[in-house]
Amino acid sequence: MKINVFGFYKIKKFCNLKKQKDLLQKFFSKSSIKGIVILSPEGINGTIAGQKNNLDKCIIYIKKMFNIKEFDSKNFSKVNYLPFNKPKIKIKKEVIPIGVKLKSSEKKGNQYVDPNDWNQFIKKKDVLIIDVRKPIEFKLGTFKNAIDPGVKNFRQFPSFFKKLKKNTKIAIFCTGGIRCEKAANFLQKKGFQEIHQLKGGILNYLNKIKKNKSLWKGECFVFDKRVSLKHKLIP
Repeated sequence: MKINVFGFYKIKKFCNLKKQKDLLQKFFSKSSIKGIVILSPEGINGTIAGQKNNLDKCIIYIKKMFNIKEFDSKNFSKVNYLPFNKPKIKIKKEVIPIGVKLKSSEKKGNQYVDPNDWNQFIKKKDVLIIDVRKPIEFKLGTFKNAIDPGVKNFRQFPSFFKKLKKNTKIAIFCTGGIRCEKAANFLQKKGFQEIHQLKGGILNYLNKIKKNKSLWKGECFVFDKRVSLKHKLIP
């Protein structure tokens, strides 16, 4: 039987995280759902897996618990095995550590590029394409002509952009989009005007764009037993 995998995030103000963590942990255990979920005052980010019926119920439960109508980004895939050993729910100060808090109201200024428009956009000569993931992820696969900032962790990321001019037209991308949300918000606060991010991240692109029309080279690293994914999110 195929296992369904669901990746998602939502930027939204949350409270009572300890109580919500305990309730979520119990629901995961009862439903045989495995995966990793990060809870923070600024939102939720996770990848969870299980049998389809159980996973569908879990998604409904998460939406109801956190009063979420739609996730900011989501992706579905299938695999022949459970890619996680256990359910793991963590509470952190930020969904992705960069040292800058992100509010949902600040996302309104973000400029998203749909996967169907991404190829044409990054082919423009005045666009600087930046991979905001770690070097190990970059080495496994990235977009043609993309730059690796060479930072060991996301907190070091702001130092790279000190070298760039504020009027630079930037295209950024990451695995599922959450790191780009934080990066774009940081850059806007620093005075950058032209920050464009790949909507839904690499996973959304690989799922939508056919291999023969793709500008992606290599594989996309993921933080579970699948290790990396190819087009159509095949392990």
